[in-house]
Amino acid sequence: MLLYKNKHLKFDLNHRMHLLIFVLLLVSSVTLGCSSKTDETINPTSDITVNSTVGSSDTSTDESTTEATTVATLYPETRITKDDVIYFIMVDRFSDSNPEANLPDVDKNNLRAFQGGDLQGIINQLDYIKALGATAIWLSPIMENGPNGYHGYWIYDFYKVDPHFGDLNTFKELVKQAHEKGIKVVLDYIVNHTGYDSPWLSNPDKKDWFHDNITISNWKDKKEIENGWLAGLPDLDQSNPEVATYFIDNALWWIDETGIDGFRLDTVRHVPHTFWQSFSSAIKSKYPNFFLMGEVWDENPKTLESYHQDGIDSITNYSLFNGIENGFNSMANMFSLVNAVNKEKAFTHPELNAIFIDNHDNSRFMSLNPRKALEYTKQALTFLYSYPAIPVVYYGTEIAMAGGFDPENRKFMAWDEVADSEMLPFVKMLAQIRKDYMGNFREVYHDKASIAYEISSGENKMLIVINSLEKEKDISFDFSANSLVDYESGTSLDGYNGQSLAMTLPPVAIKFLIVK
Repeated sequence: MLLYKNKHLKFDLNHRMHLLIFVLLLVSSVTLGCSSKTDETINPTSDITVNSTVGSSDTSTDESTTEATTVATLYPETRITKDDVIYFIMVDRFSDSNPEANLPDVDKNNLRAFQGGDLQGIINQLDYIKALGATAIWLSPIMENGPNGYHGYWIYDFYKVDPHFGDLNTFKELVKQAHEKGIKVVLDYIVNHTGYDSPWLSNPDKKDWFHDNITISNWKDKKEIENGWLAGLPDLDQSNPEVATYFIDNALWWIDETGIDGFRLDTVRHVPHTFWQSFSSAIKSKYPNFFLMGEVWDENPKTLESYHQDGIDSITNYSLFNGIENGFNSMANMFSLVNAVNKEKAFTHPELNAIFIDNHDNSRFMSLNPRKALEYTKQALTFLYSYPAIPVVYYGTEIAMAGGFDPENRKFMAWDEVADSEMLPFVKMLAQIRKDYMGNFREVYHDKASIAYEISSGENKMLIVINSLEKEKDISFDFSANSLVDYESGTSLDGYNGQSLAMTLPPVAIKFLIVK
């Protein structure tokens, strides 16, 4: 979400309260959608294999019931899997469909104010998104926000579309047209907090909806993590049955009304596990194919996995994110990346997790290594697209946009740089490689500054070799194949004897080899 980096803690909650919430949710499920609007380091290994077989993480449903059968009929293709590529859009920063119609508080010279991006602008760019090879879009929250809430995370009304972005009908049209183009839609959703000065704070009927105002100062303190006001934002108390029921009803309303395919759940670790268990159960009982992707800012895969057990399909993989960041830079430590891949065994379904190299909360990858920014970003994107999980590509990364920490990483999409972008055709090539070859992953060789791994889908196999040094590097390792063909030139690799490979890679280079 916003401006924080911390460790995650395990959760527990009073069992009696959990039972009370569960009973109330059972009652509310009879009228779903009818809510009234009230405003460690592990030693590196040299042979790591990741099995990409996707298993269902949905709550089991009785297909004999009318509702379940209807849902299965209406939504047979909406499940998001490792085969998808998600393009993450900050709505306010992507495309302004009509600058003359912008609201008075839009200020294109102030990165902390609204910039004019809107839902119609995204509709206008759906063909661009599809041409990237993206099969899904994740949108930052579109609900009505407080002043300067351009990012969407300071919500005042959970049932309204922010007028800066458009209206509900425009959002429905966006979902409709995206689906027609084979693009799924994931909407950012928040249950942890409201915006500053939310009307709820002065509503006597909601005085028990918030935790007491405490600052999170100890990120190892469970109570502070769950109850503290993150960045001073009014923290909601999900142990209150009214709060829990409100947000489950509201979430179902958005699905019912718009036909979206998934939620990206914000600040998951700041909300009790018991709420997420009830939330996911209620969603999946009506929409078994609906996708839940949780933002859990923690590097421990065992902690991340605990949210899979709550019914959340996909978790933001900060463990792998750190490995990627450490592996592809001027001080490359490929052992860190290999360790991160090895830790993937902690997940029941690692292929469903979201992997990324940058986003609205982390500096753009292009800003991390100024000397060879383009080359290192290409290497990071290569791993992102070829690894068997769900890649999330931040808007603008495909054209090598730079930007440090917030708000520099949230600049408006540089449409004037698209036509001449060196990165864009490379990203489109990666999308095609992913489509043809991504599946199983086997790490073949690594040292501190280089890595080689094989990806395969059916009979299609590719060997990818990467040198992260800023100088030429000789690489040799055992690898058996009939022949190796350079993917980009179409020529066979000279000197390959079918048993061992020896090659010299240029500085900060990538080699894509088709395995015959």
